[in-house]
Amino acid sequence: MRFQKIEDRYLLMVKRGESIVASLEKFCQEEGIKNGFFYGIGAVDEVELAHYSVENKKYSSFKLKEPLELVSLIGNVFLGPKGELIVHAHASLSRPNGEMIGGHLVEGKISGTGEIFFTPLTSTLAKSYDQETGLKILS
Repeated sequence: MRFQKIEDRYLLMVKRGESIVASLEKFCQEEGIKNGFFYGIGAVDEVELAHYSVENKKYSSFKLKEPLELVSLIGNVFLGPKGELIVHAHASLSRPNGEMIGGHLVEGKISGTGEIFFTPLTSTLAKSYDQETGLKILS
């Protein structure tokens, strides 16, 4: 992954074979970023998506290993209850026939390129555990 600062944000270029979420985590750690939001496009050939059930308070996930267009990537980064960095991403993907699939992005491996715009926030916000939903949400 390489990146370039453009005005008040960054352009991240995630290379072929690199993982999206891991690249975002590494970027934030190296740049000392604790909060921000991002969006992007690209292509993946391996992906793990998940869906959260509030009723059961757990994620169910599934993996795909096929060429997929990353039509839309969107998410945020905040500190968790123990000061850990939490990357929360959602992805919309399309198959060659145009069929769409999406959900919570656990991880995705870039097959061509990943172009992600990242905007850091100057305020430090944190997530805490919510008993009602079982999720880590903004405090």
